[in-house]
Amino acid sequence: MKEISSLDLRRKFGAVLDEVRYRKEPYIIKKNGREVGVLVDIDVYRASQESLREEAFIEEYSDERIREFLNEDKVEPELAAKIKKMR
Repeated sequence: MKEISSLDLRRKFGAVLDEVRYRKEPYIIKKNGREVGVLVDIDVYRASQESLREEAFIEEYSDERIREFLNEDKVEPELAAKIKKMR
């Protein structure tokens, strides 16, 4: 993961964006020496959001309720496998 100052990011935005998009290279953005943000490829961002949604789903239900969902086939097989693996 690379780091870049907000000033350098403004100067090199196009080149940095190309690295993020085509090389999947994330950048930590710093302002006054402090980390203030991160620039990541949209696919990486979406995958992380999906992972967070899955984790929230799992935390939201008790083990008993999850077993009921799995038994009633209300959960897609791929997600069921992930849930079993995480439990």
